[in-house]
Amino acid sequence: MNVYMFTEGNEVNAMSGNYRTVKVMDIDFFNTSMNAFLKHIVYPDLANGNRSFIVTANPEFVIETRDHPEFKKVVQSADYVLADGVGIVNAAVLMGHPLPERVSGIDVMYRMLDHASKNGYSVFFLGASEDSNKKAVENAGKEWPGLKVAGRHDGYFDPADESIVDMVVDSKPDIVLVALGMQRQEKWIADNIGRFDKGVFMGVGGSFDVLSGKAQRAPKIWIRLQLEWLYRLIQEPRRIKRVMRVFEFMLLHTPVLKHLMRMFGYSTTKPRGKS
Repeated sequence: MNVYMFTEGNEVNAMSGNYRTVKVMDIDFFNTSMNAFLKHIVYPDLANGNRSFIVTANPEFVIETRDHPEFKKVVQSADYVLADGVGIVNAAVLMGHPLPERVSGIDVMYRMLDHASKNGYSVFFLGASEDSNKKAVENAGKEWPGLKVAGRHDGYFDPADESIVDMVVDSKPDIVLVALGMQRQEKWIADNIGRFDKGVFMGVGGSFDVLSGKAQRAPKIWIRLQLEWLYRLIQEPRRIKRVMRVFEFMLLHTPVLKHLMRMFGYSTTKPRGKS
């Protein structure tokens, strides 16, 4: 497992590219574009049979690591943490350490599936509902003909169920996509990646629902205008609490306002009200 102990401003040699990280609320984000990350990191890891753990984090995700120290340790153990959210990119700019772009987890997943189909790599699909999982695999096969599916299983299982781990290990996958939801998927990977000889592992959240057609991504114009969060809120009003955490994140990284936020007990490192 290629574990790098990052601090802000450190330079990391990864294949033919040199990369720095940007620390946002104690999480080190890999300072790279999507194309560079795939070309110089993911594809070589697959070709060389390496093990690697990818986390894609948005503002809500980072707030979650602040509020749950054990989860933060899991995320900090990952090989690569990518900025999957314009909030992270904007915060990095405000901190004076800009990241080149948002690296969307679902787009990384799509690019990996495309690369796998063209190069004979196998993929295990773990998580989501049985219907979403099955349909996602079917649609992946249609979109990327020749894709090798190492196996699949829905997300309704006890995380401590060793038979699930054994099943995935026995399939000898090159890529493992884990759609168990924030925290649970990252913990499953961290707990079990040592059982595998190789593989690129990534938590993909609700991406199987999108791939299956059950959920829709925001139109490109909404994404370009940095309003994907609003589109998703309109589609799912129950997400309002999650959106408020994104606002909290941004206020904590906005000059002047961040000092006011701290006066009311908000912090970038501790849950509200804890000292």
